[in-house]
Amino acid sequence: MTADAIGLKYDRMFDMLDVDLNGVLEEQDFVTLARSIARATGVGDSSPKGMTLVLERQRCWALLLEHADADGDGRISREEFHRAMSGAFGDPLLLERNLRDGLHAEFAAIDADDDGVATVEQMSAFLTAWGLEHEVAWASATGLDQNGDGWITRDEYVAGWSDFLLDEDAQAPGSTLLGAVA
Repeated sequence: MTADAIGLKYDRMFDMLDVDLNGVLEEQDFVTLARSIARATGVGDSSPKGMTLVLERQRCWALLLEHADADGDGRISREEFHRAMSGAFGDPLLLERNLRDGLHAEFAAIDADDDGVATVEQMSAFLTAWGLEHEVAWASATGLDQNGDGWITRDEYVAGWSDFLLDEDAQAPGSTLLGAVA
């Protein structure tokens, strides 16, 4: 990856979050994605896990909006998104404070059977809901299994997002979490 790998990752994430493809992020994009994830993982969007996921996505939206919406229009442009991501999640302490609950809600949905780990199949379903093609989702899910035991733990999942959002190293396990960014 280039010296601006983080920027490329933010662009990839922006494109995937813009579910209505209108070129800006709005709260409904976050809600729609959360509901899609809840359905894809089998927990359903009206279950307690699904509702928690939607609430965490709305909280994430509000946090990003607080850091980004310079013009006050209630929407986030790509440029505003880069500022928001850096301001809200741009270092390990911010990531832990501002994204931990959301990541735990996502993992709870992925781990629909509540056995404490996710299979590659479960993680792949989650990533497909993000918009990845099945083969890319499978490869990304497999890459999160850092110890190669066939299971993805909550810690491995959180570490993958940390790599994706903070690590310039193209070889970090989570760098291609949402597919290739080059």
